[in-house]
Amino acid sequence: MIPARQESMPDADTDVGIPSFDGEHYQSQIQPAPTLSVRSDWSAQVLGKKQTPCQDNLQRKPHMCNHHNHAAACSAEQTQDYRLPTEVVPSRYKLRLTPGLKVTDDDSEEIYKFTGHQKVNVDILESTDRIVVNAKNLDIHEAYVLSKGSKRRFNGTVVLDDKNELAIVTFDRKLAAGKWTFCCRFTGTHNTKLKGFYLSVWEDNLGGKHQIFTTQFESTDARQAFPCWDEPAFKAEFDVQLVVPQKLVALSNGRDVKTESLGNGWKIVTYQRTPKMSTYLVAFCVGEFESSEPVFTNGKELRIWSIPGKNHLKSFAIKCAKFGVEFYEDFFGRPYFGGDKIDMIAIPDFASGAMENTGLITYRDTALLVDEDKASYGEKARVAEVVLHELDHQWNGNEVTMDWWDGLGLNESFATIMAYVAMNSMFPEWHIYNEFGLDRAQAFALDSLKTTHPVFAPINHPSEIAQRFDAITYEKGGSLLFQCIQFIGYETFRHGLRIYMNRHALANTRVTDLWDALEEACKLEGKNIPVRSFMDAWMNTAGHPIVSVEEISGKPGAIRLSQSQFLFLGDDAATAPLWPVPVHIRYKSANGTIKEDKFLFCDLEHEVDLGENFDWLVVNASGPGFYRVAYGASLLSKLTGNISETLEVIERFNLVNDSWAAVRARLMSATDYLDLVKTFSNENDPNVWAIIGSSLRALYGLTEGAARKVFKEAIIRQLVGPVFNQLGWQPQPGESVHTLQLRGQLANLLGTIGSDEAVREKARDLFEQWKADRASVDPNVVPALIAILAHTGNRTRFD
Repeated sequence: MIPARQESMPDADTDVGIPSFDGEHYQSQIQPAPTLSVRSDWSAQVLGKKQTPCQDNLQRKPHMCNHHNHAAACSAEQTQDYRLPTEVVPSRYKLRLTPGLKVTDDDSEEIYKFTGHQKVNVDILESTDRIVVNAKNLDIHEAYVLSKGSKRRFNGTVVLDDKNELAIVTFDRKLAAGKWTFCCRFTGTHNTKLKGFYLSVWEDNLGGKHQIFTTQFESTDARQAFPCWDEPAFKAEFDVQLVVPQKLVALSNGRDVKTESLGNGWKIVTYQRTPKMSTYLVAFCVGEFESSEPVFTNGKELRIWSIPGKNHLKSFAIKCAKFGVEFYEDFFGRPYFGGDKIDMIAIPDFASGAMENTGLITYRDTALLVDEDKASYGEKARVAEVVLHELDHQWNGNEVTMDWWDGLGLNESFATIMAYVAMNSMFPEWHIYNEFGLDRAQAFALDSLKTTHPVFAPINHPSEIAQRFDAITYEKGGSLLFQCIQFIGYETFRHGLRIYMNRHALANTRVTDLWDALEEACKLEGKNIPVRSFMDAWMNTAGHPIVSVEEISGKPGAIRLSQSQFLFLGDDAATAPLWPVPVHIRYKSANGTIKEDKFLFCDLEHEVDLGENFDWLVVNASGPGFYRVAYGASLLSKLTGNISETLEVIERFNLVNDSWAAVRARLMSATDYLDLVKTFSNENDPNVWAIIGSSLRALYGLTEGAARKVFKEAIIRQLVGPVFNQLGWQPQPGESVHTLQLRGQLANLLGTIGSDEAVREKARDLFEQWKADRASVDPNVVPALIAILAHTGNRTRFD
């Protein structure tokens, strides 16, 4: 699943700005750089603790754990009432549902209900007199079991535990170990809360209202549609049938293999059996849908569905989907596991950005539908990212699945970075890894708070799961995996993922299974890299370090690195962790040669000799490290003497972002920060301007009166104006997508907090022109026009 994204300027106190892309550094990031030095004793020193086995509640499988409090958490987990017992395990559901039944409740309100009946093949592993399943907001009218051999029926008594969302079915006799069929009949209500089996309403051009009955089950809402074993490790196959009005389209995970008329305007649709998968990936969509033309690739049929009238908005997403299937099948070295079709559908009311249901991926409209010819670069980039994110899940998450929600990073961290890996291959001209710097900055900002959490942390109740769908799990986890790619090498990383996928196909895993596979790939390629210790140290530890870099007095050419935890509101905590920091430096030696070095920095301090009279030094070269850098005054002066020559795009972004974070943490003065920003007067990259603009907005908000007037004139207009004037309002032939985007960013700054009257006047003219003819104004500029006019207008214009 990918969260919904705010498609606007960020809040002023964040580290990021409008998403934008540029740069040419990715190949240097993923290819082997200088030889990495690894101290043999570093893992014991850094972790300072021993890995201890704890018991997995579901599979009774020991795993290694580094969580500081996981021993207690694991012990508690085994006794918590919300977890299902493991003596009864499902293998196949046979599920029939009839959605969209309109009824009138006691208050004369029209509501929609669904009815269902299911037979679940189960294995009873230990003799028991009860079967416990998850159920929420369901009325279970009857429940019974059939023995496989005699087909004798044993009726059960159902008791609902609403607090723990359980249905406990008890029998008046013990059910022997063996194969049984668990059957039940139930009724539920389609809610309007965008989860479970919910009702979505859309309105046509004539004001007519139409219903869609659709699903969102991640993380624990399949239990609102049918009684089930609603935990990731209880994987099973699904045979689904939907009974729906003849005129409606009904979609599910598998292909429609048979449609039968039932008379009276109803039909029953039978779907191909799904592969073994978790309940949160089951999906149904019923409504008045229109399909794109199918696209075929590697034996799979791809389609995009939507409400009628939107087929002209599907061409870009279907191209991304075709590329994604081909790319991932090659990358993972194995075919898509879910069958011979992948449907993608745009839902008008959808809480997230998208959801990776096997074979039926659901999307928010704006994350899938876009006019390929008229859309801005940012709109297309968002669609590409979301489509490729969800397609990666078909391998990472759907085929190989975390065994409990504390392993959510196995799904979301990987899909975050793999979407960028695929985008980099599909759109090399976008230089997409500079855009990933913005994602990393979002994670930095959240991870700089005392309330942050590790990527992998215990989840002690299902109510905590939703909190994990955040920038730590997605962007920080993805950033740490990108750091791992840099650490072990791109091809080694792919080799390890192939080992992992082949070993655990259709199964459930712990995160240590992944680290073991990556470490095995390293060994097979002759690299002695302790991946598990390295990744555990980062993934299981909250926060991140700041690496301070100073020249050593009395030692010409020597520098000292020191690390400490970075916090916006810091403590002098003696127990602050040490990280194994993968340092990549690039510097210009006295004779003018550009040199590089890589090493793990695991202590509080570390000295490096660069040779006397070196010119300048970049720490975190090419920018993949998940740590901040603070340069001493002399080093910073050398580095900023000619920024465009010494620093790559992502390095310039990191320098500004780290410096602005230092201002917020009171490690750098705002005056020194503005002096640094003034050295970017010739900057032409929208990523770098995103963080500059965000910081200027925050500082603007702290001024008033005469000080604000000076800030507008001496800072904003003098810094932004010359760059914008070079670009002008009209795109020129051959401009890159990055230049197109930068024009709108700069106009926005000048026309809002810059109070540039000429820009505001032009914005008014262009907006009127755009209202008359949408094609007359560059779509990358339109958001700036709206922002400027809303900022300066009255209530009528704002509305």
